Amino acid sequence: MVSELHSPASHSSVPVHKQYPIVFNGIQLGLSGLVCALALVSPRKSLNLYDNPASYLCVSACIMLAYYALLAFFDVYCFKARGDSWRPRARPASVRISSVLSMVASTLAAALVIAVGFVLFGAPATTHYAETLTAALNVSLLAVTPSILTLKPTFGAYRRALLSAEQKSIPEKWASGFFWCTICVTWMSAYFIPMDWERPWQKWPIPVIGGAFLGNMMGVLYVLVRCFVVPIARADFEETQSIQRQMARDYEAQRGPVTRSMAKKDK
Repeated sequence: MVSELHSPASHSSVPVHKQYPIVFNGIQLGLSGLVCALALVSPRKSLNLYDNPASYLCVSACIMLAYYALLAFFDVYCFKARGDSWRPRARPASVRISSVLSMVASTLAAALVIAVGFVLFGAPATTHYAETLTAALNVSLLAVTPSILTLKPTFGAYRRALLSAEQKSIPEKWASGFFWCTICVTWMSAYFIPMDWERPWQKWPIPVIGGAFLGNMMGVLYVLVRCFVVPIARADFEETQSIQRQMARDYEAQRGPVTRSMAKKDK
């Protein structure tokens, strides 16, 4: 876990958009959606989610894991840079490799927890082991890995970002957006499995995987609004208000001497 949380406790207020490079973070937001879309594209026609779900999900997980590994190695994940431009920290290769391994280990641990959750909520417990594990790995990459790369590796950081209703910083909104959108839509999509429609896409774990990727796309839209549109609009509004107040003060300062001089003439 390599990233640093810019928590509100260390600042006077929640960070605004000018403290982070908008273009850089916007590019990564688009890339995250593109990588998830590419993960759904099978390299072979014979490898599809209906006939070979475990192999298909293994390929999609490898694509996303490689993408996150590159970000962890170069230490350029979103909202880590401050100021008008970003520059990766100068770190030795051993530290970079350790960061990648830590990210992978944390993602796999989260996948095991999600797999247990799948079984507790009704997934096959004695069969379809490969499908359950690869589905859990995909959900972990879509929902949890953005938090691993963004937040500090402490329980308090995760509790504040994912479980508390406190005012959150922009990195915390980024992490919670991907996590909750993916987890909630994944959970809701499981309701299609027990339906008696007898459709091929109802078999385990196709609805869950479809819900996970759909939830991640919804997370991209949520993050776009919460971390880009709203902060920029709020900052621009506050800047406009500040300029108007300054103009009013300047006007009052210029108007004061004129009023006094006119009062002297009347006397």
